[in-house]
Amino acid sequence: MAKRAGILLMLALIAPLSQAAGNCIPLRFGYMDQDRPPYWMGDGDKVPEPPGAAVDLVRDAVMGSGFNCLPTLVRLPVARLKVALEAGDIDMSTLGEQPSYPPEIALPRDKDGNVDRNRALHNTVVVLVRARDKLPASTNPMEYFRGKPLGATQGNAYTARLRESGLTIDDGARDLDRNIEKLKLGRVDGVLASLVKPEHLTATLKRYKGAIVQLPQPLINTRLWLAFNAGYYRAHHDQVEALWTWLDTNRGRLGYVMQKYRKQD
Repeated sequence: MAKRAGILLMLALIAPLSQAAGNCIPLRFGYMDQDRPPYWMGDGDKVPEPPGAAVDLVRDAVMGSGFNCLPTLVRLPVARLKVALEAGDIDMSTLGEQPSYPPEIALPRDKDGNVDRNRALHNTVVVLVRARDKLPASTNPMEYFRGKPLGATQGNAYTARLRESGLTIDDGARDLDRNIEKLKLGRVDGVLASLVKPEHLTATLKRYKGAIVQLPQPLINTRLWLAFNAGYYRAHHDQVEALWTWLDTNRGRLGYVMQKYRKQD
């Protein structure tokens, strides 16, 4: 009897802890409703499985930050994402670097109150060109491409920044392969590509048998944050801060989860 009573007492003590640990904090993650492999898969409001490398990363970050359940995925047109985040129709979305940020949106801050550039998703953008153009390895892409069209995929957060820098951006294509086809046809003079996982880009270029090459000097380094609605941030401060810190700690995670989406050569 004493042994049974001890077991019952132990279970009684453990149960509240288990319930507390399992409390789900709902989180609505909004992202684009266009097919952008490998980051976002599928078109429209339906979420396919697998959903894309960026969605996998967000799920990992949420589950590693004390929310205790997977986020609800909300697919929206690109132009509506920021508006929905400000209005609180979604709780979290991606947001690129901007000249200023509205008070309705919360971003990670450093000890001085500035936007924390460390707790962001970092990316290097390079330019792909035709090998027959014989551009020297020393080419500075920011200078060389002034007045020449550069192909970029639709919806990239950094295109506005590049246009402000004086570059001509053609962002009508929906993926890298379509942009490379435009490059081969002479409709653009270069194509922007991300170096999240450099070996994936190397594998892509291999398919073109030396006709398309990467300029050695990067065009820009970019940052992308998981931004929150300010009201949601105030309500769930600890979990949101933990998520931003998780992203900083797991910097290489996106490249890892991209592996299962890489096209086989």
